[in-house]
Amino acid sequence: MAQESQNIESIFDFFYLDTRKIHSFYAQLTGNGALTSRKSTNSKNDEQLNEGSLSLPTVATIKTSVKNTAQIGFEDSFDASQTMPREIIDRLDELGFIGYELNTEELGNLVLLRGSLGVVDVAGMKDIIDPALEFGIDQMPSQKPSERTAKTQFKKLLAPAVAFMKAIPFSLQARFFNQGDTSQEVWMTLNRSEMFNSVHDLNFKHGDLMAGEWCVLGVLDAIPHDQDMRIPESNDINSMIEEFTKVMKEQFGRPSTAYGMTPIAIFRVLKPKS
Repeated sequence: MAQESQNIESIFDFFYLDTRKIHSFYAQLTGNGALTSRKSTNSKNDEQLNEGSLSLPTVATIKTSVKNTAQIGFEDSFDASQTMPREIIDRLDELGFIGYELNTEELGNLVLLRGSLGVVDVAGMKDIIDPALEFGIDQMPSQKPSERTAKTQFKKLLAPAVAFMKAIPFSLQARFFNQGDTSQEVWMTLNRSEMFNSVHDLNFKHGDLMAGEWCVLGVLDAIPHDQDMRIPESNDINSMIEEFTKVMKEQFGRPSTAYGMTPIAIFRVLKPKS
């Protein structure tokens, strides 16, 4: 096969890929829309030589040959969606669209970083809130009437907080620590439909931080302490909404010291041994 003779320096092992954005970038750069398939056509000649003899009585024997040539064609179809992500990343890099530093000047631009990755399926934790709460309450002392009363009151006190926690639509959260400066943290959310790997056993395998070096390509769209720059709302209702969203962010979202990114591709670079 022709592909076997190519000098492949590396391949990308995608962990996450936003295919809609990849197709959008490809269409904008080429002006022809997103590529869906490729065809490779080859042909070869099949030759067949037929020989025979013709005898003329008492005169001579004449040999004859006829060459039949037929052209055989082959057509292979390829799924272009498998090669498009790498092609578009390389092309964006060639055109200068991708930066490699994490700083405020890159806000709103594409950035490609290397470092450590951690993914937490917070939504899966909601299913264990009730069992964990029951287990914790069962461990409380309940020999005396006062202890049993305190146990019941504690359970009632936690009920609204538990209901609030279970109602929050938690997303799949990712934290990334820049290789150039491990104090720089990037916070992201991931779409489950764009994941290449199952997330159910992710934390059982890796804990809160995955092994190895990972690459993240995305749009940098939030910087540390950006909330401190906002002008306080003068309207009471707007102020209440602002305070509520601030609490939600601080408790369940991006830390104030972290950058924020909309990821497009998360992958490992695999290289041959020789």
